[in-house]
Amino acid sequence: MLVDVQLSRDTIVTAAMEILDSYGLADMTMRRVATHLGVAPGALYWHLANKQQLIAAIADRILAPALDTTDPASPEELADRLRTALLAHRDGAELVSAALSQPDSETRGDVEKQLSDALALDDADVSRVGAAALLHLVLGATTLEQSHRQYAADTGTPAPPTGTPAEDFRRGVSYLLHGLGRG
Repeated sequence: MLVDVQLSRDTIVTAAMEILDSYGLADMTMRRVATHLGVAPGALYWHLANKQQLIAAIADRILAPALDTTDPASPEELADRLRTALLAHRDGAELVSAALSQPDSETRGDVEKQLSDALALDDADVSRVGAAALLHLVLGATTLEQSHRQYAADTGTPAPPTGTPAEDFRRGVSYLLHGLGRG
């Protein structure tokens, strides 16, 4: 628990990410974040209206390393950067999926635009749908990978021996891009 902390949106997001990384998304509650910061739960709502806003703010922070770059990326590179950013945090893919599913998610538009720009297809509609499909592949594959890792850690069982998640992911991206005429 932190004491004498200057409560701000940033300190709340940082505390929530510490809880996320330690305990997972299911245990990242507003009450637990408040307790971690040594404040009453109501104090958080001066900075974030609800847990959905907190999830969106955390998603922005998780995705920032993959998206905040001036170097143009190929679709493969961008997909790999997104996967790496999600894997850097326990339940990262699940949390980002929840954030991007919010109807007013600006982040989803930003991610899909970067993916669409990376695809560089002539047909805007195919590019839009291709970017969404690539995002779905990143989120789905990474969610399953994180779930398998957590299951293996919780049960002491090894992961299945077929391929590696990173290789399988890259092959899936390659197949999708080939279907879009980029491979």
